[in-house]
Amino acid sequence: MVLQGAAVVPAWLVGYQMLGPVYGSRYLGGAGPWGVVVSTFTGGLVLGSATALMWKARWVGVVVCLRTGTMALPLPSMAVDAPLPVLVLAACTVGGGLALSMTMWSSLVQERIPADRLSRVMSYSTLGPVLPVPLAYVAAGPISTVFGVRATLAAVTAVIVVAVVVLLAVHQIRTLSLASSELAENETLVTASR
Repeated sequence: MVLQGAAVVPAWLVGYQMLGPVYGSRYLGGAGPWGVVVSTFTGGLVLGSATALMWKARWVGVVVCLRTGTMALPLPSMAVDAPLPVLVLAACTVGGGLALSMTMWSSLVQERIPADRLSRVMSYSTLGPVLPVPLAYVAAGPISTVFGVRATLAAVTAVIVVAVVVLLAVHQIRTLSLASSELAENETLVTASR
C-alpha cells in the first residue's frame, strides 16, 4: 500500500496541483473555472468524510485501492479537454474517494498495529508516498514542456491506473478487512445458526 502511494501521490500532485492551474489558465479560461473545480474537490472531501462516519466497509483493501484510483478521474478529463461539468464531477468524486480511502486506511492501520509501534508505522506510511513528490515536481516541468500538458496528464493517469490494478492483483490486499467487521459478521453467523 505504501508503494502504491509512492506512485499515486506524486502522479496526482503533478497532475492536479502542479499542472491543474496551468490547464485552467490555458484551456478553461482562467482562475474562475479552475476555482470551481477545486471547490468541488473540497466538497467531495466533506461528503466522503461524512460517508466514512456511517459506512463500515467489509473489504477495506479493495475500497482503499479503488477509492485511491478515483484520483485518476480528473486527469484524463483534462487531457481530452472534457467539458467543465465533467471535470467538476470528476473532482468531486476524487474528493469523496480520497476521504474514504484515507479514513479507512487509518482505521485499518490503527486496528492492526500495536500501540507501541503505531507512530513508526504511520510515519513510514506517510513518508513513502511523499518522499518522491519533489522529484516528480522537478521532472514534470521539463516533461510537460517537451511533451505538452495534456500528454503529461495522460501519463500520470496511466501511473495511477497501473498502481491500482497491480495492487488489486495482490490477494492479501483484496482480503484486508477491519477486525470489527469480521467480528460483526461472525456474530451474525452465530446468531443465524442458533
